[in-house]
Amino acid sequence: MANSSPGGKLEALGFCGADDSVNPRLLALIGQNYPLVEWGILFRPDKEGLPRYASKEWVNRLSQILNKDPAYRGKVRLAAHLCGSHVNNLLSSSTDSSSETAIDEFLVQLYQWGFRRVQVNATAVNGVYTEQLGEGTTMQSFLRTTGAHPKLEFIVQKNDETEPLWSALLRNEELPANAVFLHDESKGTGKEVTGGWPTNPQFVATSRKAVGYAGGIKPANVRSVAESVSQACAASGGNKYWIDMESGIRTMLLHPDGTKEDIFDLAKCYSCIDIMCDAHLMEHPSNLR
Repeated sequence: MANSSPGGKLEALGFCGADDSVNPRLLALIGQNYPLVEWGILFRPDKEGLPRYASKEWVNRLSQILNKDPAYRGKVRLAAHLCGSHVNNLLSSSTDSSSETAIDEFLVQLYQWGFRRVQVNATAVNGVYTEQLGEGTTMQSFLRTTGAHPKLEFIVQKNDETEPLWSALLRNEELPANAVFLHDESKGTGKEVTGGWPTNPQFVATSRKAVGYAGGIKPANVRSVAESVSQACAASGGNKYWIDMESGIRTMLLHPDGTKEDIFDLAKCYSCIDIMCDAHLMEHPSNLR
């Protein structure tokens, strides 16, 4: 039975960076049996097909698997983590018609593939032009996009670098109902959080009262992190939280010929799932208990 102790309730366990190193059928099998698992796919056109960045062919295959079989359709969670030109297009879509067309077409494609959440990684390490994050047109572009795609939920990556964007959004009269925040100073680098998890109530201001946490999460600390952020979520006035990890679930393989391969490690992902089930924050399916 899931944990009913005081604190925010886990709504998703995010594993980001699924790529061509893993068979997409395995994602379908795990996602079907553990509905709180959310697979994060990084989209950055200039790095497509490299480690952490799935190829379009791989994403198409995953989508075909999930949409063909009723056992998977609508049951396996996918989140698109946008980087590079996708974010640049999104954040300039209110002033540039070509950017508007490009991002709108891509977001429609994501929905058709089965994605329901979109994370906006507006940082330099993710290939984004950050010089104008504080401009009014940038916020208007974000608001335009959330309004144009109400069936998608948009995740704002909250860290020091993205402060011009998220602070402008918080100053807005009303946050979009389909926007939420992720506390993430790590930016996918695996840096662990020090000094405690944020409890600022501004970041659970939308109607869902949900907030995300990321930064250095891995099998060795996933239970303690989940328990800590549950309390941080409640302290900030939130009801639900999710956690997301990227670097902590990768492994560098050394092949006999001396070459190295950076892989998305499903063994580490499942270790996290097992630990969360032992902590009664998730549940194994009945045939695996």
